[in-house]
Amino acid sequence: MIKWKDVIICSILAILLNIILYGGFLLATLYAGYRVGGEYSTGAIHGALVAVISMIVTMIVNIFYFNQNQLLEGLIGGAPEILAFLLLVFIIFAAILGSIGGTIGAYIKKRTY
Repeated sequence: MIKWKDVIICSILAILLNIILYGGFLLATLYAGYRVGGEYSTGAIHGALVAVISMIVTMIVNIFYFNQNQLLEGLIGGAPEILAFLLLVFIIFAAILGSIGGTIGAYIKKRTY
């Protein structure tokens, strides 16, 4: 069962850490895995959820922060299909890193208790 309270808390933490640190969501996924404990798969699922939610929010903020037209023109020549593909790749990459972080967090909790 997914503990949504922990996912939301860790997602907010990940968004704040992304502002301060590059790749801060990895620390938040470690914390999510540690917080939920249990099996490694539970930590991986929660870590992936935290990473995906925080990555989506961060990308939306970045798109609105930068002028969208300049971003599209400068990065990919104005093709929104390429931007959508890149966003999907970033989300998948975040989910993989988040599940690794959540698994490590669950491992740490299992070893300390």
